[in-house]
Amino acid sequence: MTKLITGGTGYVGSELARLLVEQGEKVVLFDITINLFRIADIANECKILQGDLSNYSQVMNAVNENGVTEIYHLGSMLTNASDLNPWGSFQTNVIGTYNVLEAARIFNVEKMMFTSTFGTFGLLLDEVLTDVSIQRPITFYGCGKLYCEGLGRYYSRKFGLDFRSIRYAQMIGPGVRTQGHWAPAMIEDAITGKVNECIYAYPETAISMIYMRDAARAAHMVLQVPRDNIKMMNYNVAGIPDFVTAAELEAALGNRYENTKVIYKPDASLEEIGNDFRTLKRFDDSYARDEWGWYPEYDSVDRIIEAFEKDIGAYPERYGI
Repeated sequence: MTKLITGGTGYVGSELARLLVEQGEKVVLFDITINLFRIADIANECKILQGDLSNYSQVMNAVNENGVTEIYHLGSMLTNASDLNPWGSFQTNVIGTYNVLEAARIFNVEKMMFTSTFGTFGLLLDEVLTDVSIQRPITFYGCGKLYCEGLGRYYSRKFGLDFRSIRYAQMIGPGVRTQGHWAPAMIEDAITGKVNECIYAYPETAISMIYMRDAARAAHMVLQVPRDNIKMMNYNVAGIPDFVTAAELEAALGNRYENTKVIYKPDASLEEIGNDFRTLKRFDDSYARDEWGWYPEYDSVDRIIEAFEKDIGAYPERYGI
């Protein structure tokens, strides 16, 4: 049995690959850019394919020629890149997901999971987001992900594909420098004794977060439960469901590292999207917990900070520190 991970050398994909390799699985990594530094310890135990999700033939060949039985579809262009280049995002995120779904259908893949985002929610939000909250995305990235959630549900109903998906809270971990993600840099700078210039947040800006290793665990867990357990199909998943403000994270870091210093220099244009999420208090993942036993290992700010410290100390090259 062969597991295919698209976006396999990315932040979450590399952690998922490591988890599967440790379990003795046969793993194929498919990515448009191969980040060998993230998978150096397992590169000889995986098959690595460089390819483009928007290229139908490359996706078909990756699935067919490797006898793929399960697909973890993690590859995508992220929020800010998608808004800067919506045309490229459509090709990668929407056409790319269609290509993966078609490959799964044509070659009788047993199971497929897809990673979505809390960004499928947007306008007129309540304080608590659940799996039945109305999804009205305001970013191109969120629009594409929401469409693909629907595509997966259609392929499940029409063609019988065993499809599941998860919507991540904001994913954080060492080395994450994605535009708009302020928490990873704040934690890293406190640990390494640097002044943090926070350009993506005000002190009151808040997020629900998930540590990258928990994100990988969630992607794996959702495919392991019997299909009969899967009712909601598209699930919210968080490490810390309750929103944490930048000021609260700064205070937690200050309690641990006495030289912690954060200077807030938010770029108003970059923060604009975040304004639509300021009413939120909780990214509820109760359906995932109830239907397939989801639980995070890094479920508090202190545990996440400890994980950063441990990972930065043990694997600085892996995370580009």
